[in-house]
Amino acid sequence: MNDTGRQMHLAVFAQGLGAAQSVWRSPRTEPDKVHTLGHWARVAQVAEEGKLDAVFIADALNLSTSIGSDATERPDPIAVLSALSAVTSRIGLVGTSSTTYNQPFTVARQFATLDHLSGGRAGWNIVTTAIAAAAGNYGSAELPEHEARYERAEEFVEVVTRLWDGWQEDAIVLDREAGVYADLARIRRLDHEGGHFTVRGPLTIPRPPQGWPLLVQAGSSPTGMNLAARFADMVFTTQFDIKDARAFVDRMRELVTAKGRDPFAVAVMPGVTPIVGRTVQEARDLARELGDLVRPEATLAFMQQMFGGIDFTVYDLDEPFPDVRDLLPPHASVSRPRLFMAMAEEEGLTLRQVAQRIGLSTGHRSIVGTPDQIADELATWFTEEAADGFNLMPADLPRGLEDFVEEVVPRLQDRGLFRKEYTGSTLREHLGAPAPEPVHGNGPSMAESK
Repeated sequence: MNDTGRQMHLAVFAQGLGAAQSVWRSPRTEPDKVHTLGHWARVAQVAEEGKLDAVFIADALNLSTSIGSDATERPDPIAVLSALSAVTSRIGLVGTSSTTYNQPFTVARQFATLDHLSGGRAGWNIVTTAIAAAAGNYGSAELPEHEARYERAEEFVEVVTRLWDGWQEDAIVLDREAGVYADLARIRRLDHEGGHFTVRGPLTIPRPPQGWPLLVQAGSSPTGMNLAARFADMVFTTQFDIKDARAFVDRMRELVTAKGRDPFAVAVMPGVTPIVGRTVQEARDLARELGDLVRPEATLAFMQQMFGGIDFTVYDLDEPFPDVRDLLPPHASVSRPRLFMAMAEEEGLTLRQVAQRIGLSTGHRSIVGTPDQIADELATWFTEEAADGFNLMPADLPRGLEDFVEEVVPRLQDRGLFRKEYTGSTLREHLGAPAPEPVHGNGPSMAESK
């Protein structure tokens, strides 16, 4: 039983038909429905039935070459989440949006609108885009280097949050007798001029119901962690070892404290792929069945993107995983390639073995076992403060999520580790993450600038 009163957070990280490569080949999935609202609605509604904090939609700004053998297309998260807001009532709706290939005004407007439509359930997953192929879709010859992307991201997020703060909460007056819809003195321009952006403001929609939609940061590099420490309410990370995960949490708490925030203000939620069976053998059989569907070319194409364009097809699959540290380009993601290289070196893995692990869970930790075993593993990480919760990445959707909600969630609830009912109506209330106090723009109010 849980004697501390602390409860874990759970979100489902929804990637089309699931986290496993080539899972569309499994009879457990319905690939002809992945582009329909019915598919996404089922995922969100199952998650809501399980009282999960949020459904979290991934994104990619380029079409992978693995599309020939894998279902790697990505719909626009904002469009999907807007539709889901109408078929759900409590679960949070987190969407991914890039700070490298967007403008702050657009992103602020989109997520403010989603927050209003959903009654305060929106969240923004902040990414800088580490896939070089995306650059050509936005008129660029190449992806900016890692540090440059995060420098832009810091200013980007600051502008977005200040735009959300541009309307005071009582700006809408609705005085029918006097004919006053809004008090112009309570709506202020931003007049931001920075190194990357010049933004006048104000936003075209009132302050979001949550103040700020929940902010999520996905990344574990030093620059990514610093961005999270300043702004984020949740961090999505990749962790395999409980000792390393605890060290990551400790470091995150230190960085958050250094920014003048409560050290527990940021929920650290690593990704995990649970594969549930009624028996250990059934779970192992399912994992093997899904793993056998993976086409090596699909996983190697995914790895090529993850490692900044390195072509792994030139290496022997059954030789030790190659040391490609010196081949990583400046624009490449930092944290995940280093994590996989360290894991391969420590465990003596071949390229094939690393690819198999990545293929089953998109490169995150997988737990294969009975409902009790999976609940035990999650509980251990949580109680030992190696995680504040988990981003669930079912190998197949929606079946893998249904298995987890039906079998694992009740066991976590019985231990007092997870809610039995929602106690709040907004995503921030689910996470226990109050919005920061508003900081209004530097510019004049609309009354002053008429």
